[in-house]
Amino acid sequence: MQSTLEQIKQYTALWRETNSLYEEWAGQHGLSYYELLVILSLSETDGPCKQKDICKQWVLPKQTVNTILKSFSKRSWVTLIPSQEDRRNKDIILTDSGRDFVESIARAMQIHECTVLNSLGPERVKELIEITQLYNQHFKEADSNEPA
Repeated sequence: MQSTLEQIKQYTALWRETNSLYEEWAGQHGLSYYELLVILSLSETDGPCKQKDICKQWVLPKQTVNTILKSFSKRSWVTLIPSQEDRRNKDIILTDSGRDFVESIARAMQIHECTVLNSLGPERVKELIEITQLYNQHFKEADSNEPA
């Protein structure tokens, strides 16, 4: 029987490998991992998206997202305009070419992920989601119960 510490090491190694697989996939599509995350956020938004929303969604530093958006702006994929709600924040507006690019990357990612999930089968996918939700719930609870 594995000790809890051995299980933590095994789980952490799998978690790192998963992140590495996404990073490798992004690289195969000419992107950094963080650029992929920003693209996924932009693909999920119907209207203007805000930098702070992307930072919050992926827990990314503001400077990282800002650098990526400046790069996307130079490529004419996005336009950054002051937000009507708060002039200190900028709305991210996809250009037509940006929308095409974002949609193509997001679609390619969805196809890849669907292939993976389909190979697992519906029952295992359901179990994967349930176990991950349960792990996250217990992680939050354990964190709130730990002494400072």
